[in-house]
Amino acid sequence: MPRYIKRIWAGDVYEAKEYFSPRERGISCERAAKENLSSEEMAEYNCLEARRKCARMVNANFRQGDLFLTLTFRERVDVENALRLFRNFISRLKRLRKRKGYSELKYLYVVESKRKREHIHLLINKMDISMKELSEVWGLGRVMVSILEPGGDYTGLAYYITKENYKEYGKRWSGSRNLEKPKVKVTLVSEEKKTKRLRVPKNYKVIEEVQYYSEITGHTRYVRAVKIGGEDYGNGKEGEPHLSLIHI
Repeated sequence: MPRYIKRIWAGDVYEAKEYFSPRERGISCERAAKENLSSEEMAEYNCLEARRKCARMVNANFRQGDLFLTLTFRERVDVENALRLFRNFISRLKRLRKRKGYSELKYLYVVESKRKREHIHLLINKMDISMKELSEVWGLGRVMVSILEPGGDYTGLAYYITKENYKEYGKRWSGSRNLEKPKVKVTLVSEEKKTKRLRVPKNYKVIEEVQYYSEITGHTRYVRAVKIGGEDYGNGKEGEPHLSLIHI
């Protein structure tokens, strides 16, 4: 089978993955290997890929000073109504940004129902908004606000907000249409050019490097690096995000 390297640039984060694939060319060359997976294996694979894609979108679009919000509900709601109320909130927030003269709203969100109590995790681009204003714009319950720290790699935060699975509603996360997509390049690798370690661009620091065997991609090598100049966000590990919280 041909061997490929997929390179991904998402903001200040660089990833490279070397793997086998039965397909000859293209970014989607991993798909052909999925046909022999069981439903459980496919679900696990899709879950991991969804979380990785979320991390890349976060890293590509959000920076130090942007806001991480958790929106709660005073009254019990189901996921469908939580989404409806959230969309209304986004409309109000867009109007507020426009009145204040800010750029177009960019956001990424996840709905969670831990212990059957719905709440929403939300990332938005920077704006100067008081706690009182934000509480009034939401108006449905408690709001918790954090400011993203310097670093450039918010993989740990993305993994935290996608820790829960709600299969009946499909996507694990979603966002505004104006989010920038990470840059992806897939190249064929010859055995003659294979190196002992995957290389990273100059001025990048390796923060994760693993080798493993996958039913989909065979023997696989993976590396993640962040541009030198900022602290890595928790080394991309799952868990509670280490941000200063402001309760409203």
